[in-house]
Amino acid sequence: MPNGTLPALHDTDTVCDREEREMDLIWHGTAAIEMRCGQGKLLFDPFVPLKHSPVDVKIEEFDGFSDIFITHCHLDHLVNIPEIVKRNPGAMIHGSHTTVETLMKKGVPEKNLTQLHYGDRKTVNGFTVRVFHGKHAVLPKVDAKRAAGWMKSPARGNMPFIVREFQACQENDESLFYLIAADGKTVELMGSMNLRDEVKYPTQADALVLPFNGWEDNYPPAVRIIDQLKPKRVLLDHYDDTFPPVSPVVDVSPLVQRNSGSVTAMKLRNVEHI
Repeated sequence: MPNGTLPALHDTDTVCDREEREMDLIWHGTAAIEMRCGQGKLLFDPFVPLKHSPVDVKIEEFDGFSDIFITHCHLDHLVNIPEIVKRNPGAMIHGSHTTVETLMKKGVPEKNLTQLHYGDRKTVNGFTVRVFHGKHAVLPKVDAKRAAGWMKSPARGNMPFIVREFQACQENDESLFYLIAADGKTVELMGSMNLRDEVKYPTQADALVLPFNGWEDNYPPAVRIIDQLKPKRVLLDHYDDTFPPVSPVVDVSPLVQRNSGSVTAMKLRNVEHI
């Protein structure tokens, strides 16, 4: 696997002149997004919720995908990949250098892994996927009060697993931002809610998949991103409680109300037509 720092991309693009067809998006909880077009399908960031989560997603939902893209190397975005590859030995996993190295340490065969670089443009299953350097949200600090609350939770038994996998799965400032095009439609997909100042991201996509999670206050960064990228629609994911006791249910109503008609909180397994 290639080593070294991934090269930065300084590129600008406005998406336009699209043929009027449909691309379908299906949310499988957390940041797991399935995309379908006329020629095939892709999967992004599959994750099976931990015990005591109210979100019912099974590993079987992630069978049958030939290509899976990972946005960044955190446990709730890639920890189930080794099992998924065992169940689907032909699946190709696409991700950053750190993602690839971490999955190899977890036993995923090198033949199932493809390292992505900023600026890559891949054509897969009828989709064109462009790779930009993203940025992770600024996570809230863990103070004594918050930690004590976790240890009093009925889900406190998840904590050893969460701590171990958080240490094993380091993002290393390699979050990826994807622009996906198919059937004349374009979707921007973020795994974490932040953008880099030095990168010129595409604007005016048909939809933006925005993970409404990560910050102490999610509303201000979400507004900044929407105003910068100017998508036609915004689909919110990652606001559900899938790795308790660390993950809360995030209130999406302020953002939905601010952008009435253009911001939608995705529903589990519901098909969104783009």
